[in-house]
Amino acid sequence: MKKKRALLFPYDTSLLHMVTNSNMMLKYEIVNVVSLKSWGYCGEDVGAKLGLNIGMTVQDDFEKALEGVSTVIIADTNIHLDYELMNLYISKAIGDGKEILDIRCLSEKCDSTVDEKMMHLDTDPKNVPQLKDINKPIVMIVGTGENTGKFDAQMYVREAFISGGYKVSQIGSKSYCELWGFHSFPQFMSGEKKGTKEIVRFNHYVNRIVTSEDSDVVIIGVPGGVAPISDKVYDDFGLTNYMIAQAVNPDYVILNMGFVHYSKQYIEAMIKVLKCRLGYDVDSVFLSNSFINWEVTDSLDRLVYTTMPMDITKCESKACGCYALHDKEDIGIFKKQMLSTLVDYNVYNAI
Repeated sequence: MKKKRALLFPYDTSLLHMVTNSNMMLKYEIVNVVSLKSWGYCGEDVGAKLGLNIGMTVQDDFEKALEGVSTVIIADTNIHLDYELMNLYISKAIGDGKEILDIRCLSEKCDSTVDEKMMHLDTDPKNVPQLKDINKPIVMIVGTGENTGKFDAQMYVREAFISGGYKVSQIGSKSYCELWGFHSFPQFMSGEKKGTKEIVRFNHYVNRIVTSEDSDVVIIGVPGGVAPISDKVYDDFGLTNYMIAQAVNPDYVILNMGFVHYSKQYIEAMIKVLKCRLGYDVDSVFLSNSFINWEVTDSLDRLVYTTMPMDITKCESKACGCYALHDKEDIGIFKKQMLSTLVDYNVYNAI
């Protein structure tokens, strides 16, 4: 099937994964990327602020970028864009006859049928919901918060298994994962009510996916953070991560961390905390290029992120004994280490 040529708007580095993984999308191919001049991206490569050369330049002329595309993908960004201004761009695209794919609100649409299927839970004779034993290896990707590169890590894992000829079932941390042909994180896990019912439903949800798809391995990306970010930013207190850890038993866990000047001792202490709190061992750690600018965050009363260049991130990752998120050499080493570890754990004998 011929892919539809698409324009991604608006752009900041939080959407780099959309561009770098465009080739793996099922129906779309991102050929143009547009940002606002005031955001500081225009005229440079999409990966420039990270010190990366992806091969696509960020444009500032929205009307010109509409030429030669059939679809405009509208996405959320870390930088705030006024609602009315966004609608002006959307109206212009519609007026030019373009399809609008608004991934800001895909989660409810993608999840409606799933939620209905999960209303009935298997129970024991005493009508108590029972957890299913999922007999496939599970790779789980978690993070210290949003914007830590969890989705990038999920795609690295996906590539590693698919390139090896293995059949993958995957639940991603984004709400628009169907663009790549796998499941978005279910909406029923994102509501205000979090408890036993949601834990069992997620367990049954994973089991049904694995059974129906007859996969060799399961990849689960968990949104949010494993713990509160600070005494002011709670990030649901890590409840979603806690529930997932109770619903499934991962065989391999990847922790993504935002950029901070960590020490190897701090990383080791963090891993021990997660073992005590969530019950699993962390096997690999990725250090991302994004960190919270607390001074600006406090003044605006919302999370504001700053991007670090790749060379600094690489140096810091070496110092604390983890992988640099966008470093090709580290990614290659990680993939080999992950597959080797799963073999050593004797959970993936097919490799």
